[in-house]
Amino acid sequence: MKKVFSVIGNIALYLGVFYALLYLLRSTYNYEVTLSFAKFLDRNPAMFMAVLFTLITLVYMLIFLIKGRIWPQEDKNLFRASGFKRLSVSRAFLMIGLGLAGSLFSIGLIVIDHIARQFPSIPALVDDTIRGDSIGYVILGAGLIGPAFEEILFRGLIFRELRRVMPVYIALLLQAAAYAYFQPSAALSVISIGSGMIYGSLYLRTGSLWAPILVQNTAMGTIFLFKYIGFYEWFNKFGDVSLYIITSLCLVALIGGSVYVWRTSSGIAAREGQALTADAPLDTTKGGLNV
Repeated sequence: MKKVFSVIGNIALYLGVFYALLYLLRSTYNYEVTLSFAKFLDRNPAMFMAVLFTLITLVYMLIFLIKGRIWPQEDKNLFRASGFKRLSVSRAFLMIGLGLAGSLFSIGLIVIDHIARQFPSIPALVDDTIRGDSIGYVILGAGLIGPAFEEILFRGLIFRELRRVMPVYIALLLQAAAYAYFQPSAALSVISIGSGMIYGSLYLRTGSLWAPILVQNTAMGTIFLFKYIGFYEWFNKFGDVSLYIITSLCLVALIGGSVYVWRTSSGIAAREGQALTADAPLDTTKGGLNV
């Protein structure tokens, strides 16, 4: 029971830091001295994400350092605890390929007229995020920092905590549900259940958080870059029938690639000392598990 309360407390702490800094950053609109900065963030929502998530990560680093000094058995390094372990070159390229498949799948959902009309929140999110002073801000905030922070929070921290007190497959589902809950619309939440399961399984089987980060960075970065360079308009010329086929094939490739990683990486995770069941302890002194 003590371990359960510890897990609940840690997760509450991580989410509490998130909401506290979100409130503080939004409060910059209320003060004259920070008003110009607030207006900059208002014009560039991707930079709002970049600043917020960077600040939260810094606080998480401090929390781990403090906990490590109070309890010597605790890991003092956020990144080691989250599972930032080296990926092989072949695995890294595979993750980039999965990210491209995920990107084209998402773009298909945006440019296919019937889907876009049924689920307008998907193209609206891209349109809102890409506005700003520079595409560089968008790629930095929404393509790189934002996805990396999501992986640290949901896979590196929350999934890690859940695995301490429950079977790994239940933890895998719950972290995906938590990831989906924080999405800005119901349609994106449904999609995020699946993507959260994929990211979690990649993290679990490769033993490295870099795996889902590479998938997310590739997918999100190209979604916004392709929007900026006019790829969506060119892609839309294929017509809905062809787009349905391409989008479906990209989804199959994304799922198939994830299954391939699952089937071929169990030995890697085991050799790196990663726990694949809740009965085996998670060795936080050597880093955690796995876009």
